[in-house]
Order: sequence, then C-alpha cells, then structure tokens
Amino acid sequence: MMILVWNNPPTVAELDAALQQYPMRPVQLWLCFQGAPPRYPLPTHSAPLLAYALHRATCCAQAATLSPPLPLLPQVDLRLIPHHETPYIHAYAQAHHLQWQTEALPQQPLPPEKPWLTVPSAAAVESVAVIGAGIAGAATAFELARHGVPVRVLEAADAPARAASGNRQGLLYAKISAHATAQTQLLLAGYGYTRLLLETLLPEHEEWGSGGILHLNFNDAETRRHRQLAEQGAHHAHLYRAVTAAEASAIAGVPVTQDALYWQQGAWLHPPALVNALLSHENISLHTRCALQSAQHDGTYWQLHTTQGSFCASHLVLCCGAQSAEMDLLNGFPVRLIRGQTAVAAATPHSRRLRVALSGESYLAPAWRDAHTFGASFIANDGDSTWRDAEQHDNCLMLQQLHPDLAAELNAPAPFLRGHAAVRCDSRDHLPLVGALGDVDAMLQTYAALAKDKNYRIHSPCPYLPNVWVNTAHGSRGLVTAPLCAAEIAAQILDLPAVLSHSLRHALHPNRLPIAEIVRGKV
Repeated sequence: MMILVWNNPPTVAELDAALQQYPMRPVQLWLCFQGAPPRYPLPTHSAPLLAYALHRATCCAQAATLSPPLPLLPQVDLRLIPHHETPYIHAYAQAHHLQWQTEALPQQPLPPEKPWLTVPSAAAVESVAVIGAGIAGAATAFELARHGVPVRVLEAADAPARAASGNRQGLLYAKISAHATAQTQLLLAGYGYTRLLLETLLPEHEEWGSGGILHLNFNDAETRRHRQLAEQGAHHAHLYRAVTAAEASAIAGVPVTQDALYWQQGAWLHPPALVNALLSHENISLHTRCALQSAQHDGTYWQLHTTQGSFCASHLVLCCGAQSAEMDLLNGFPVRLIRGQTAVAAATPHSRRLRVALSGESYLAPAWRDAHTFGASFIANDGDSTWRDAEQHDNCLMLQQLHPDLAAELNAPAPFLRGHAAVRCDSRDHLPLVGALGDVDAMLQTYAALAKDKNYRIHSPCPYLPNVWVNTAHGSRGLVTAPLCAAEIAAQILDLPAVLSHSLRHALHPNRLPIAEIVRGKV
C-alpha cells in the first residue's frame, strides 16, 4: 500500500495532483494538522468528484485521535492525523511505503509496550470465520471482505441483528467526557466512521435520519458536562454546540424546556438495516441457525463444529456479544451482561412534528413508519432477554421525565406496539475487547509474578492463541464503536497500517482483562 503524507492539509487541487502523480492503488492520503481538524466545504456543481468526497469524509472530523481510513474514491482512503500523533507516523505506517509530499515532520519510535499488549505477527490469510451477525460481526466481516478476504459469518439466530443490534431505532452520537479519556477518543473517532458508513451503504436515507440529536441538560451533572464540552469545543464546534431551550425547541419542532447539547450531525437509524447492508458484500457468506458448538485448531486451520455442520478457516474472529460469557475461547476474559428493553408507540399528529431525537436518561426517536421508539431499560447482571411488562412501564415513566407533553400523547394509546428486549455485553472498564486473544492458561504461568508486583518487569513474549481475534463488549455504544473496531481488527489480521492509536489499541486490548485478574490475585 502507498501512503502519501502532508505536514499540513493540502488543497483539493494538490490532493488531486498527487493522485495523478501516484496512480498505484490502494493508496491512503494522510493529512497532519494542528488545532481544529481540516474540513473541506461543499463544492460547487462543477467541482471534481474528489472535492465532494473530501467534504463528506471530513464532516465529522475530530481532533482527539487518529481518524480511521475514510473512503474517498475506489481504493483511495483519507486519514487525518492530529498534531500529538504526528511523531509516530512512520510507526503507524509499519512496513507500507510512505511518501512525504511536503517536508517530513520529526519522527520517533512508539513507547515500549507490555508484551501482553503487542499485536502478534500477521499470518497468511486464506479465509476468516466470524462468529456473530450483530453490528460487530457484520462490520468485521465487511472490513475484511472489502480487502478481498472470503468471510463466513456464523450466526446462531434465524437472522442477523436479532440480539442487541435488533432495536427498531437506535441513536448515533458520542456521549463523551470533557476529558481526553480512551473512551472519549474511541467515541469521537467511531462516531464519524459510522456516520460515513451510513452515507455510503444506505444513501437513500430510508432507514435512518440525519436531523441531529438533542442531549438535554436533565440534571446538574449533565449540565456541567455540557458546559465543559462547549467551553473547550473550538476544535469540535462542527460536531456539537450548546443550545438554549428556545433554540432546542426551534430545532426539535416541539417545545423543549431544557437547554441541551446539540449534535447537529447525529442520527437515528434502524440498526438491522446497517447490519444487512454490511453483510451484503459479495465476499461474505452468511449462515443462520448456525450456533458454534466447539472450535479446535489442528495446527493449520480452525475446525468449527456447528449446528449446521463443520467449517474450517485460517482465522477466527469472535463477535458474540452477550454470548461471549458462554464462549469457551473467552474463558478468562470476564464480561458483564446488561439487559435492555425498548418501547414502541404509534405516532400522533403532534408527535410527528418531532424532527430530531431527544436524549437524556432515556431517548425518544422521531417517528419512522408512523411509530416512535423510546427507552431503554438498563439492568446490570441480567442475562434474560424475554419481554417484561414492568420494564415497559418503566420506559413510559422515563419518557415522562424526558418530555412530559409527548409522553402524555404516546403513553395514552393502548395496546402498545411491542418493542425489543435483548442483552448487551460490557466490560468492567466499559471499553470493548478488541484485538488478538492470548492463551489465558499459558498467560497465567508466564505472567504469574505480576500477582506479587504489578510493576515486575517481564519481557517474555505473550502466548497467543493461533489466529483468534475478538470484537465484543461494546455495551450500549456498539453503533458508534463496533465498526471502527472492526477496521482495527482487519488492519491487524491483514497487516495494514494501524487504525487505532498506540494508546487506544492498548486500552482496548483483550489481554488487559486476564492480566488485571492476575494482578488482583483473582486467578
């Protein structure tokens, strides 16, 4: 892969000239920047296709971390590199050919990494089996498939997106902290990436809406968080801004009594539509009612035994969501189960005026196909996905707190339309598990000294399972985080330039969990 790098954002004409000068494909365009991320304005009618692609790709640009590869043209991706990551450009490019188009910026090696947080050497990829057809599995399959890899997706249910990805309407925005945490970086990078996927894969907007999201100041803590974000938001003013209740009312189309943070490019979507669009790639084969019963590595391939027969693959990616807790290969990687249930109510003449999604302790999506989705419940350590009338009642109470006037209308009709109940999968630190899986039994022996001293220096290479990766534990944030993490998984498997920053890759590495158990003396 060719990588063309600029130390400052170039013009559209300069980018176009570089693409003409370097006709080999695939190619990535890496644009370094200081301060606010570059954004390319909506071009005039006669502008080249590249100008339109740059405008679309940078609409949700962020300055917190590396951007993932943003598709511009066939075999041409854009990457935005904030100033604090520019010293590591050569390291992130890895073995790929990098060509500076301007004076090169000073480079330095990445900081040393713990042996259990490394990425194992890439092995030749013949085929990949992805376990699970929710948003994480579908996105992982898509990212591999678009690089020419044949992917087999094995799903236990009778169709994709039956579990946590099966809500009728979900929201896409980044509920971030005012601090530069790993989760804030992940959410900001993932938000723009999923938003671009929607534009690319579902261009007709029939099953998603881009009117924005109003996150209300529903308590003192949210008011403080929104104020802090607005005060430091110069770099991200195109993503979110503080609005008064009067401004929120004008945006929403219905009266709003609270100030809010307005995510002007936020969206609601029908998650199964995105999942199915991802799975429609020609290099993906989907097998439903195909529960994984056992998996063994024969020295060359993974032999997968399922309820629909046996399959083999050179690589295996676990995207099992709540089923992660029951997966033998994930023993030693503790996850938390969180039950959630949404509600659906028929739209009314007044509720149809709602133009944007409202969010607080719960959410309300605009009418789609003449019904609204709202909720959701959040019950920790509950793995039951059956429908509960009590939670329907709780969702109605939360809607009353979110918007009393709309609740009075939407809660009045009976019977209610049936919503969706499912179980989310989360981790102890609320970050997903993304990366190659260590062999936990071998790790317990190799790194046993950490139980006595967590800072004990151990240089022994991590014992990894052969060619097994995981993309799971996205909690309630999977629409934002799972596609970005899928791109990182594909980059690791295919030895592509790193998608996530060095620090973020470490923060999400699944091996952090068994190491934490060793340090705490839990094993």
